Amino acid sequence: MLDLRRLVRTRLNRLRRGSPAQPGQARRPNLVSVAAHWAGAWLILLALYFGLSAVYGSGPREDAFVAHAHAGLTVLGLVVIRLFLRTMMPWPKAPSGSSGILHVVAEAMHWTLYGLMILTPLTGWIVASSMQCCMGVPGLPDLDALGSGIPLGHPARAMAAYHVHVLLVWSLLSLISLHVLAALAHHFIFRDPILVRMFPALGSRTEPASASLGDRKSSTSTT
Repeated sequence: MLDLRRLVRTRLNRLRRGSPAQPGQARRPNLVSVAAHWAGAWLILLALYFGLSAVYGSGPREDAFVAHAHAGLTVLGLVVIRLFLRTMMPWPKAPSGSSGILHVVAEAMHWTLYGLMILTPLTGWIVASSMQCCMGVPGLPDLDALGSGIPLGHPARAMAAYHVHVLLVWSLLSLISLHVLAALAHHFIFRDPILVRMFPALGSRTEPASASLGDRKSSTSTT
């Protein structure tokens, strides 16, 4: 029984720290966070596709609207899970030698992305709750029924929520585009392991020599 507890504790600690790395090799984030990241990315693309289909498409717009709402609310749930995982399983540190300014900008971009991925579905939820008269979303709780206190049902308020939702959507897509460009710059220009951590299919990339030396020093000092 003691060996089983020790094995479970070891596995949990390994999951919390992320995938183990050889000396000099980039440490990866935990697999659950990576899976949630890519699932959220695909769901955002699906939400965009169905949202554009609901507004501009020639097919059944109500079905596209419902699919858009479900994809967006699933993104909201994934963001909550990712924030929980980020507190329980710390993210690997930035590669040694990276600019402090770039680190601050990256942190600001990440937290802004989290904020937009929360606010965008919430404003869409307000729009959906305001449209119960003409286009409902099966399985979506009405915000009035949840006691949100948000005044709904007024056409002007519904239209205002819609415009805010659209603004947040395009702000989110713009920031995601910058996020993708930054990841590509890290991989092809700075040649650090940032993108490799999130996309294991790219193989492996070693940390800079200074990082490897620092890891060896820290490991020898702890032993």
